[in-house]
Amino acid sequence: MELREALINGGFRVLGPVGSVEDALDLLQDERPDAAVLDVNLDDEKVTPVAILLRSLGVPFVLASACEKSELAQNAILANAVNVGKPTDMKGLLDVIQALTM
Repeated sequence: MELREALINGGFRVLGPVGSVEDALDLLQDERPDAAVLDVNLDDEKVTPVAILLRSLGVPFVLASACEKSELAQNAILANAVNVGKPTDMKGLLDVIQALTM
């Protein structure tokens, strides 16, 4: 919820949050965001299917995850994604999202 508030206060319209991969995929059937913020783990599932769909739609995404680089490197779709980490520096997140949407 803190990420959501920071994004709203930064001038972004926020579609989530969602708590599962299935809910995220369902949301993307109805809405196409300009950018997305993903946690690597949603309800004990990897967010990989969401990242793949976003990439196929041409939607840039950033990670907000506590996962180590070595863990992300095991998954090609996540390996080179910007990860602002957890706890998340909200100013840094806003800067990254603004850069992705320009």
